[in-house]
Amino acid sequence: MITKNNTFAEVVRQYPQTIGLFNELHLDYCCGGDHTLEQGVAGKDVNLEDLLAKLNAAAQKVPAKETGAAASLDAFKELSIPEMLDSLEQTHHVTEREMMGQAEELLNKILIVHYPHHGELLTQLHHLYCALKAELEEHFAKEERLVFPLLRQQPQPDAQTLAYVKKLEEEHSAAGDLIKEIQKLTENFTLPADACITFERTYKTLEALFDDIFIHIFKENSILFPEYEEQAQK
Repeated sequence: MITKNNTFAEVVRQYPQTIGLFNELHLDYCCGGDHTLEQGVAGKDVNLEDLLAKLNAAAQKVPAKETGAAASLDAFKELSIPEMLDSLEQTHHVTEREMMGQAEELLNKILIVHYPHHGELLTQLHHLYCALKAELEEHFAKEERLVFPLLRQQPQPDAQTLAYVKKLEEEHSAAGDLIKEIQKLTENFTLPADACITFERTYKTLEALFDDIFIHIFKENSILFPEYEEQAQK
């Protein structure tokens, strides 16, 4: 039974099929995974009792074969730490780099074409997106070239490696804040009345990118890092 006192991380770890509902309601289960459901809906246009009813209904459903984020998460939980690191680099890092390039190209196109009528919106969106892209590119480089090799080499964590992990979590929060700013600016990707097909593709690409980032951050913050940190106490 899911209650208001459960954290987002507890719910998603046990019931990955709830990810779609959290995304639909724009509730932060990745960077805010340690918040309770009650804390997470505070100040949002989400009824807590309705949310709990929907979550418990989703939790009771056992699909014949899970797909998408739910299947990805279930498989990830069964991996060893070195396998988790390999999986993150070979899936999310590759996918998100590709999608960031696609989104940047599309965003530049609509910035030029739709500037006369939506210049302020698209200029702000371009600024925020470029900041997010830079944040993630630098973050991936740090993970691949510094922190992940340390996690592989040191199964017994030392203070320096744990400090690097905490820094990665802070960077996740920074990326999450930029995503929230973009969602607010675009009114959760509500298209203008005169939006063209390219405008629509841009928003859909950004939405897909953000959904992948959310599950990516959740895997690290709520599965990989806690499991690694536990080893420091053994």
